[in-house]
Amino acid sequence: MERSVESLWKARVGAFWRESMPYISDMLRSGVPFVFAMAALTALASYTSLLRDMPADFPFTIVGIAALTPFISYNPLRTWLREADLVFLMPLEGQMDRYISKSLRYNGLAGLAAVLFVCLIYIPIYVKGPGQLHAALLVGVVIALKLLGAYAAWQERRMVWNGSRRGIRVLRWLVTAVCVGALVQSEPWIGLTITLLSIVLFGLLYRSMSKFRLPWQTLIREERKTKRRYVVFFSAFADVPSETANIARRGYLAWMAKSIAYKQSNAFVYLYAHSLYRTELGGITLRLTLLGMFCGALAAESGLALGWGAAAVYVLFVWLVGVQLAALTQAHRHSVWRHVYPLPDRLRFEAVQRVDRSAYVLCAILLLVPHAILLPGQGYIAQLVVNALAAVVLILLVRPGRLRRKMQLDLEED
Repeated sequence: MERSVESLWKARVGAFWRESMPYISDMLRSGVPFVFAMAALTALASYTSLLRDMPADFPFTIVGIAALTPFISYNPLRTWLREADLVFLMPLEGQMDRYISKSLRYNGLAGLAAVLFVCLIYIPIYVKGPGQLHAALLVGVVIALKLLGAYAAWQERRMVWNGSRRGIRVLRWLVTAVCVGALVQSEPWIGLTITLLSIVLFGLLYRSMSKFRLPWQTLIREERKTKRRYVVFFSAFADVPSETANIARRGYLAWMAKSIAYKQSNAFVYLYAHSLYRTELGGITLRLTLLGMFCGALAAESGLALGWGAAAVYVLFVWLVGVQLAALTQAHRHSVWRHVYPLPDRLRFEAVQRVDRSAYVLCAILLLVPHAILLPGQGYIAQLVVNALAAVVLILLVRPGRLRRKMQLDLEED
């Protein structure tokens, strides 16, 4: 019976990749690899220049915390569990350890590879800073923290109360950041002592919490959210069948819909505005924008490649946000209600373009904020102007035509 459970895991993993390959092929044909290759070459050149001429006031500790903490603390888990498993697999709960173990190894190896990659990037910077811990020992401690983080994330998933799970997860992220900061800046014995004490205290905390043997509902919810994120991402490149979208209130974005005038011509505008800010697409776009602001701030603050590296970072994130927003054209495409209500498709096309343009402009402005604050003080006015002009060209000149052709093609396919 254990073997049948393992076979089920392998079958579900294989089914996921078979379903995903056509969409991955569409993504590869869309030019994304070329853009990322160019971005990687630009980043490599800027990284080499940074190592060659390291500023005296470079924020070694802040960069170390920002680079290592997310990769140590973020431990996703794909189990491919479904709602039906509550009926058909729950009788085998005593034999599900091997199923979960395979998922933990599957995700853990990818997480370790990511942490090692970040360490390879950060260590050459670290050795030029004030850190006293030997680089090899730092890598070893980071790997140990990653493994312990994966174990801690599993214990959090098992917790009975959602509030406890969320609170302890936030606390773990904060304590991990403190440990990383201590390791890269303080004397070795101080950093290691803080880290060991944190591990012991968290171990005691996890032991005191009420936990399920196997958190079926938590794992199913997490799998459903992960699948939705893949659907939203692939929807930017192809028409992807999707299940019911996950709805989030996001009251801090509700003003977008409230600003829409109440009239018939705005019916689709209202629909697509809500579809953007209340679904996973809005969440991904928001997180991508915040990440772009953070990366832009780092690039602009360091004057990366005389400011042109910062400009490249800005253009890259503006483009990435546009790629994600393009998935809005797929929203409600197959909904029967748009054929029932007496509203022409022309209004739908115009609504998508209006919502897309408004969201795109807002994201581009937010992405530009750190550059506008940090670049002028270093004399990089031209780079800031190029950023603004690039955003105008992408959003107001290039974007409308591409969006129109995409929706026209979708209409012909329908």
